[in-house]
Amino acid sequence: MEIEKYKNPIIHADYSDPDVIRVGNDYFLVASSFNCVPGLPILHSKDLVHWRLVNYAVKKLPSPEYDTPQIGKGIWAPAIRYHNGRFYIYFSMPDDGIFCCYTDDPFGKWSDIVLVKRAKGWIDPCPFWDDDGKAYLVNAFAKSRVGFNSKLCISRLSEDGLSVLDEGRIIFDGSVTQPTIEGPKLYKRNGYYYIFAPAGGVKNGWQTVLRSKDIYGPYEEKIVMHQGNTSINGPHQGAWVETEKGEHWFVHFQQKGPYGRIVHLQPMTWFEDDWCIIGVDQNQDGIGEPVLEYRKPSTEEESCHFYIECSDHFDKEELSLAWQWHANPKDEWYIIDNKKSVLKLFAVCKSSLQQEKSIFYMPNLLLQKIPAEEFEVVTKMKVNFNTKGTFSGLIVSGYKYSAIGIEKREDGNYLIQILGEVSGNKVYEKITVSEKINQNEIYLKLRMRKCANSEFLYSFDGTEFFKFGIEFVPKEDIWTGSKVGLFCVNRDVEGKVLEKDFAEFDYFIFEIN
Repeated sequence: MEIEKYKNPIIHADYSDPDVIRVGNDYFLVASSFNCVPGLPILHSKDLVHWRLVNYAVKKLPSPEYDTPQIGKGIWAPAIRYHNGRFYIYFSMPDDGIFCCYTDDPFGKWSDIVLVKRAKGWIDPCPFWDDDGKAYLVNAFAKSRVGFNSKLCISRLSEDGLSVLDEGRIIFDGSVTQPTIEGPKLYKRNGYYYIFAPAGGVKNGWQTVLRSKDIYGPYEEKIVMHQGNTSINGPHQGAWVETEKGEHWFVHFQQKGPYGRIVHLQPMTWFEDDWCIIGVDQNQDGIGEPVLEYRKPSTEEESCHFYIECSDHFDKEELSLAWQWHANPKDEWYIIDNKKSVLKLFAVCKSSLQQEKSIFYMPNLLLQKIPAEEFEVVTKMKVNFNTKGTFSGLIVSGYKYSAIGIEKREDGNYLIQILGEVSGNKVYEKITVSEKINQNEIYLKLRMRKCANSEFLYSFDGTEFFKFGIEFVPKEDIWTGSKVGLFCVNRDVEGKVLEKDFAEFDYFIFEIN
């Protein structure tokens, strides 16, 4: 019988800082969402290879600050755990503290978020309930907020997990041997407390395991996976999970430029001395290297029919789960007419709180993660504009971004391409090409090839497409990959939504190569 194999990455999309648990025959994955709303995506699998997006735990970020895009802030590095019949997700908002939300049903409604500890710069929290019922929390630190990193801390948690009981204790300092150690996940096996944590930085780091017979240490350390001779840089931050058949696996991410932090699955091997390696020791240096192809995990059920939906025909009462807003959304931004299969976006004007006029800092960008290395996406748009400066269309976001769409000017509608770049505190944005058109209905297409080389096309009949503007390569922003999506804005008017200016989208369809 032929051995069934899988290929990495298992998810070629920006699910950053993944954590995974198994409950029964079900696997659940959570990931960072930063400033994107809804936040804390929850994915479900039956075999660790095929995943589907099933929910979000956070519907809105808990501060008016997030009514405008707060790039690089928001929800960082969650951990999901199951304890006494309840699911918990812990996460940090690095300027505010450690938070938690919980539920009895991960597919249903999650609790409002609870502030577990107010603390600036405490990040990457992970809870742990010991055999005696005592609860603990391990976390790392953000140098950008507290002036140091490379240290891990353990605090006592209340039994219900909803509050930190002490000031915590530094249990490991990796400044010399494990610089930038972060993202800790705490487990227990054969009498040892294990902390799985990446070190060395996102782009070129490695995966470390610490162990001790005492939760407060001292901890031994061992590098268990690095890039080695492979093409998988980083291999960074993830989760150890044991299948229902007793196999051990590790899910982690790889930083891949504008594509974001894509997700890989690695085999894990435990040895008689109670150390492990992740991946396969291909070069015999005693450290695991990530695999590109391997036999599939042995699980009770298959989930080959699971996939992460990205196309949307706007024929349901709510947006597809693939969509996230660039900031906390408002109801007046959009309407879904599912009977007509139309998404109507109203023109949102520049906020007085915005420092930049750039389209990248508009809050009502409706975006999706880039779903593959190569793809095309097409949308059909019809505009109804009455106000000079209203602009709607298709965008690829990031610190280098571009958009194509129709802009209203005094003498009519123009098809334009915008190219922009964020550099430090400045945004440089220009119109690369502008052509007057007589139509108010148009098909817009993005074509992305390897290395994220991208170009826009347009059509008036949906059949014959023409290239438009200049080719470009988007660039990731702080911590997140570039995204693709829709918008309707007016940056010449301040502080309101223009109800008489809107764009209607019939669909948003991906073709993945």
